[in-house]
Amino acid sequence: MSIDASTDIDTDTSAAIPCIELKALSGIPTIPLLGGAELNAFVDLASGPTSDCKLNLNLLIQLGPLFASMACLFKILNVISKIKDFASAVPDPTKLATSVPKLLDAIAQLEGCIPALQIPNLIAMLKHILLLIINILLCFLTQVDSILKFKLSINMDGTDDNPVLKDTLICASNSADAAMSNAMSSLKPLQSLMMIIGIIAGLTGQSLDLPDFSAIAGGANDIEKTVSSIKSAVQGLKGIVDSLPG
Repeated sequence: MSIDASTDIDTDTSAAIPCIELKALSGIPTIPLLGGAELNAFVDLASGPTSDCKLNLNLLIQLGPLFASMACLFKILNVISKIKDFASAVPDPTKLATSVPKLLDAIAQLEGCIPALQIPNLIAMLKHILLLIINILLCFLTQVDSILKFKLSINMDGTDDNPVLKDTLICASNSADAAMSNAMSSLKPLQSLMMIIGIIAGLTGQSLDLPDFSAIAGGANDIEKTVSSIKSAVQGLKGIVDSLPG
């Protein structure tokens, strides 16, 4: 089939441009925990474009392991409750006879939770958490590098006479900016995790020089500085991992 010069071809450049823009996240969902800590959703850079729905699902998935890990905490609260019952029963010999066995039983259940008996396991857990954070940071650096290269590939020169191409490139640029903003958001929950790591390290007698991710995330407007800080954090964490036994 051939098309001759007299054939009318639709060259209307005012047609709607098919563009699905990546939306910036409305925020990182959190759940406050006992003791003042927070459980934060994590931006999963490996699963493609992030959405608020994905973040909420991510946080929900964390609840199961969280409740399992809080078994010792609930046992400690149980001991505190039994101590309170014991203290209130002291003046009453009848109540004392039933409260003492309950208190001893609650304390016995804590034997597997005493840090002094769990130091090797705590160090192993600490080491693996740090390795996980290192891998997440390396993933972050790869993602940021990819976004920066994509941004550099967008060339708006010569698009003034081609509104279709211009609008397409603007859409791509806006999506890249949103992707960078979302990547930066992935740094914020790490500081809460650093606080927990510091507590674990204290129980094992380790003194760790941990990076301050709240300061790093606070300088997110300077991409070059942020990338440099992350690279330094990775090297520092690798040094800590190498220093831990096991």
